[in-house]
Amino acid sequence: MADHHERTMTAPDLPTEFSEIEMRCPPCNTTWSAPVARRVNVRTHPDARLGILLKTMHWTRCPLCKQPRQIETIFEYYDPDQRLLVQVRPEWEYHAGGGEEWYWARYEDLVLKYQDVDVRVDVVFGFDQLIEKYLGGQAAVQEARERWEARRRRGEGL
Repeated sequence: MADHHERTMTAPDLPTEFSEIEMRCPPCNTTWSAPVARRVNVRTHPDARLGILLKTMHWTRCPLCKQPRQIETIFEYYDPDQRLLVQVRPEWEYHAGGGEEWYWARYEDLVLKYQDVDVRVDVVFGFDQLIEKYLGGQAAVQEARERWEARRRRGEGL
């Protein structure tokens, strides 16, 4: 039997991955494809952290009526400098009867998926949990707002 340490890789190169999700606008019944991140590597895509802190990540607009729509999808937040990988699930899953049992089942799945990778893993439900547990809480949100406002004044976009 191989020693677990020998099978464990060092901080892996887990790249940001994008996909598309089909959206439907309830008011006008228009459908369209919207881009989503399935995994964000905040070393290679630091604006993802800013988008999470400002809660602007995973939003789209209906191409017909322009109504904003949140994209509720599961994605992974990966910080290679911290060797941290967090699965971010929609907040409603926890409250819709999943609770602690749902958390532990998803956590176990994630541990098994990354058992041979040298990262800490966790599961959170919604951006708020991710922000509070791993991104620095409200102080980090305030700092992100200030950084965004400074970028906006300089004419830079997100």
